[in-house]
Amino acid sequence: MSFIQSAKRVALGCAAALLVAAPAWAQAHDGDWTGSLKAPGGQELHLILHLTTKAGETDAVLDSVDQGVTIPAAAYKPDGNKVSILFLAVGGELEGEFASDGKTFTGTWKQGLTMPLTLTRKTAAPK
Repeated sequence: MSFIQSAKRVALGCAAALLVAAPAWAQAHDGDWTGSLKAPGGQELHLILHLTTKAGETDAVLDSVDQGVTIPAAAYKPDGNKVSILFLAVGGELEGEFASDGKTFTGTWKQGLTMPLTLTRKTAAPK
C-alpha cells in the first residue's frame, strides 16, 4: 500500500471518529446553566440557559427569571468548547466558552450592548 493510500485511510478514519464523537461532545454541555447579567444602571437579571442535545442537534432555551420570559434559540453554533447562540426573538446573542472542567461558561451577552456573563452548571438536587 502506498503512502498516499495509507494517509487517505487515516484521514477518513479520523473524520469518521469526529463525526461519531461530535454529538457526545455536545451532550457533555447539556443541562441547566445559571448566572446573573448585570445590565447598565445596576439592574441584575437572573438567567437560566437550558441545553438539550437529541440526534446530534442542540436546542437552547434561555429563561430570564426576573422578567418571567422564556426565549428559544434560533441557532446554536458550537466550535469545540466555544459556542454562539442566537436569540433572534429579542435580538440577542450569547457567545462564549465552556471551561474544560465542564463547570462554567464564560462569555458575553450582546443585545445592543455587550455585557460579560458567566454561567455555572446547575447541579441536580440530591434524591
